[in-house]
Amino acid sequence: MTSTTETNKFIEQELSNVLKEYEYGVTPNSIEILPTRSLNSDAHQSSIFKLTLLENVKLIITIAEEGYIITEVDPLGTNFNKEDLECAKKWINKPFETMEALLLAASPKFGEQFHQALHSKLSNLQQSQQD
Repeated sequence: MTSTTETNKFIEQELSNVLKEYEYGVTPNSIEILPTRSLNSDAHQSSIFKLTLLENVKLIITIAEEGYIITEVDPLGTNFNKEDLECAKKWINKPFETMEALLLAASPKFGEQFHQALHSKLSNLQQSQQD
């Protein structure tokens, strides 16, 4: 069994990785870590952060033992597509094993950016192997 301190360090590291790894596929500078809160009396902690999808939809995401969970979905201003909002809302309270899976499900534009980034990495790898 891991201690609360170890769990909190793991969650902080996960958040740090998410912030770095997926920033290309969300609105720039929109990722913000929110205060940690206790889920129950056993002092299990969850970390919460918010980000804005490229579709101008804000997500509140919790990292818990079950995985990454969208807990809130809100439009950002008036410049959003209702279908994009509904796409994200259907994933509320459904756990995802990875942040990548959550973003791919909730954001079609993230999927496009993800595939472009993957293509770029593969092209660079192929180029470096040819040199």
